[in-house]
Amino acid sequence: MVYLLTSKKRWINGGLILLVLLVSVIAILPIVSIFINSFVDPIQASLLTGGAAKVIFKPYPVSIKQYYEALFLNRETTILFWNTVRIAVPILVGGLLIALPSGYALAKYHFPLKRVLFFCYVLVMLLPIQINLVGTYILFDRLDLLDKYISVILPGVFSPFGAFLIYQFMKTVPDETLEAARIDGAGEFRILLKIVIPQVRAGITSMLILILIDCWNMVEMPMTLLKDEKIFPMSIMIRFIAITNPGIAFASVALFSIPLILVFFMAQDNLAEGIGRSALIKK
Repeated sequence: MVYLLTSKKRWINGGLILLVLLVSVIAILPIVSIFINSFVDPIQASLLTGGAAKVIFKPYPVSIKQYYEALFLNRETTILFWNTVRIAVPILVGGLLIALPSGYALAKYHFPLKRVLFFCYVLVMLLPIQINLVGTYILFDRLDLLDKYISVILPGVFSPFGAFLIYQFMKTVPDETLEAARIDGAGEFRILLKIVIPQVRAGITSMLILILIDCWNMVEMPMTLLKDEKIFPMSIMIRFIAITNPGIAFASVALFSIPLILVFFMAQDNLAEGIGRSALIKK
């Protein structure tokens, strides 16, 4: 009987492993396809993006002309890439500066209407972005800030997601440690900088990566608040590149994806630790 139960458990575990592998292959296949087809000759790549031929998984002959044209001959690709950087970097820096003290205050301070404020944070975070766009558009239109980077940056900086995530991690910091630091004469800023932040470094890394992915690939916000195509990020214009210059479409997508891939590999340990710790946080 024990042998049958053990054998059944092995079959179940094996089936789950096969299912996970299958889902992983399906998920990664488009990315692999993009990078493989980015080494196709631009003339042949234009046929692939135009739908005149099947997407290939073994380019022959291998060519780097797509990358050469995208990096050096096509100035539009470089401009769009740096437009994305101009939006993403301020959102990351500003979001971190707002999320750290906000999460710290929500996690470690007791003040009137704290629960109401936290409920508002969660409510705004759960609302679809399309609902917030209407009020955001009207506000920035009255402030004469439409068609400027700041109209896209400010909503990202003050997004409640970062503060909510940091709050979850700062709850795990023992209150006794903070009280001991206060008794020793440490100020709140020093406590946050020297005691709290080192203990929630994994959570901060997780927050930054998730925010970077969101703002790097944003579409609705810049498409609604920006009008001049010259300041559009790559996430919006990539489909127009596939139409106007299909020969470099695969290389453009690959170049646009490389920073996110590098960031993930450099911070994957902290990201995994942060996600793992967040699953253990008591409600």
